This record gives sequence, C-alpha cells and structure tokens, in this order.
Amino acid sequence: MEKKSSKVKLQEVTRNLMRLEGNARACVMVEPLFIIPHNLFITYTSVYMVALGCTDKQIGLIASVSLIFQMFFSIIGGYVTDKLGRKRTSLIFDLISWCIPTLIWAVAQNFYFFLVAAIINSLVRIVHTSWSCLLIEDTPPEDRVHVFSWIQVAGILAGFVAPIGGLLVRRFELVPAVRGLYFFAFISMTTMVFLRNHLVNETKQGIARMKEAKNENFLSSMDGYKSAIKKLISTPYTMVAFLLSVFTNINNIIRMNFFAIVLTQKLEFSQQSLSFFPVVQSAIMLLVYLFVMPALGKLNFKKPLMSALAAMVLSNLLLVFSPKQSFLMIILSTTLTAYGTAVSFPFVESILANSIDDNERAKTMSILFVILYGLTAPFGYIGGILSSVSEELPFVMMIAIFIICLFLVGLLSRLEKKQIKDTIRDEALEI
Repeated sequence: MEKKSSKVKLQEVTRNLMRLEGNARACVMVEPLFIIPHNLFITYTSVYMVALGCTDKQIGLIASVSLIFQMFFSIIGGYVTDKLGRKRTSLIFDLISWCIPTLIWAVAQNFYFFLVAAIINSLVRIVHTSWSCLLIEDTPPEDRVHVFSWIQVAGILAGFVAPIGGLLVRRFELVPAVRGLYFFAFISMTTMVFLRNHLVNETKQGIARMKEAKNENFLSSMDGYKSAIKKLISTPYTMVAFLLSVFTNINNIIRMNFFAIVLTQKLEFSQQSLSFFPVVQSAIMLLVYLFVMPALGKLNFKKPLMSALAAMVLSNLLLVFSPKQSFLMIILSTTLTAYGTAVSFPFVESILANSIDDNERAKTMSILFVILYGLTAPFGYIGGILSSVSEELPFVMMIAIFIICLFLVGLLSRLEKKQIKDTIRDEALEI
C-alpha cells in the first residue's frame, strides 16, 4: 500500500512539473547551473572571510552595507525592468551582479575585497525584479506555487554536491579550495546566464510595459510608484504577506552568515564537516517536495505555514542548546530547518505574488524590495554584534522572529476570510 501511495505521489509531482511551460520551465531547467556553484561556496563563505582576517562584526557590516545598496537598486529595479524588458535586464545585470563578484571573491585578500564584491553583487536586486516577472508573468496564478516549488527543488538537488566542497577543503585546505570554488562559480554562472537568455522569451506584460515606458524617464515613472504605494497601503493582506517575506529573509541573512561560525567556533565542528549538513538539509527538503508538498499545495496556507514556522522555532532552539559536537542535535535541527524552509518558501512567495496586480508587478515588487532591504539591512550588523558576544545569540533572535511570524499567519488567514466575504457581498450587490 505504501509503495502504491508513493508511486501516486511521484506521478503527481511529475504532472506538476510538466504543467510548467515556457519561461517557467526554462528558468527551472537552467537553475542548477547557478545553484550548484552557489551551494558549493556559500557553505564556506563566512569561515573563508574569517580565514582572510575578517571579524564577526565586519562580516555583519558587509551584510548590512550590501542590503543598503540592494535597497537602492531595488528602487530603480522596476524602472529598468520595464524600460529594457524582463529578458534583457536579467541578462545584463546577472552578468554584472554575479560573474564579476565571483572573480573578486576568488582573489580576495581582506575585508575591502569582500566589501567591494558585496556592493557589486547588490545589483542582483534589479535582476530579482526582472527574473521574478520573467518567471511567473505568463504562468497562471494557480500554477505559481508549483513554479516556486520546482525552483526550490532545483536548489535542493544541487545541495547534494556540497560534500565536494568538503573534500576539496580537506585536500587543498580552506582558502585555496574556496578560491577554486569561486572560479568554478564564475564559469558555471556565466554559462547559465547566456543559456537562459537563449531559452526564454519576453513576457506579454514585459512587451506591453516596454512600449509604455519607451518615452518615460525615471522621474516621471515615479508617479507610477506613488500609485503602487497607495495600493499597497490600502491592501493589508499584501502587507502582512510581505512582512512574512521580510522575516524569512532575515533568517536567510543570519543563517548564511553565522551558521558556519556557530558550528565551528561554539560547537567545535571541523571545517570539513560543514559540507555534511547541507546534504542532510537537501535530502529532507527533497523528500518534503516529493511526498509532502503535493498534498500541502492543495490546502489553505494556514496549517502548512504554521507547521513550517513551528519547525523553524524548534530548529533554532536545538541549535542554541546543543552541546558541543552533538551531531544528533544538529542533524535534528537541520531536518526541522529543511522542512520549515521547503514549506514556507513556496507558500509565502506565491501568496505575495498572487496578491500583486500584474499590470503594476515590476513597480510594486521594486517598492516591496526597497522596504524589504531597508528593514533587513540592520540585521546583518546586529547579527554580527550578537555573534561577537555569543555565537548562538543571532539564533535566539530568530526564535523570537519566528514566533511573531506564527501570529502573522493567523492574521493573514483572517484577512483572507474577510476578502472572501467582501467579494461575495460585492457580487451579491451587483446581482
């Protein structure tokens, strides 16, 4: 019976993948060329920076400076995306924001190399707007949760290559090995950018916006931002969904910059062992997407999101209270993180995407990213300060943030019910 059930679920997963068409399918297909090298170097980024003389506070400062620049580039992201088109913008700014920084990281010598690379990498926020539009604008709203799920699956599958990083670190030592990983990232990411550009087409909405923005300058385009801001303020549902996105981004900042530090400095794991935990996380996330998400994707968001956020709270609690070199505790913590991330990401992103008007998507997303990076910018430095006091304190902060998220999901559910009632009432009045 279990084998039959698993077979049915796998068939459903396959059908969900086959439902992806056009740009969505193309973006999913080439994603491994980006995410594989990214997963290889990101595990070692913070300890690589420490090995080259950066302090915890400097690592946090770089993260915060990066977010401040990301906030600025998010302001112009919508204008550039509408002016150049989704496809061309993604090509140009992916090349600048990823290919150049990977080369700088590969030859980095001190704090200033990382700071410059982080600032250039901040241009990725222009790409985030264009790529998001390219990914979903020609995709029906009901299929968007599957698009985001498969983007995550691509990342999960790439996570299984993480042990290669550990083998390289063991063979060549940390700094030479990570330099090699950055050079590999440059080659792979450059290939991905050009291949994706060949496979995708400009979206229908992108073509329309390019025509409308042809004679539009940046200052005049700000009028569109004003109207988009008014719509956002008058839409509590979108704002609450956006707050959930803000808090999950804070978690990404903390985990990316300080997880390796707490493992190596507080819990006394070796640098080589760091590559083991991404594999565990990838394996659990893959199982969740194959056997859990097909069922959860049919449900209202409340219960799945609540379970995911509760898992993140428990995960951080285990990390904070883990004894030194306790593989069991960290594996359990990683498992809970994997479940929480796998479930929360597609739900939060699809809720936010579906709450935005397609006609105002580029500008609205730019505004949201500006606010997002403005709100999250301090947390890199805050995390650095907390980590310099005690390595587990950034994760204590995340426990509090995820508890707040649980209340936000409840509020979002109530707002959704109110929207449904208002729609039914308006339809009845029209009749």
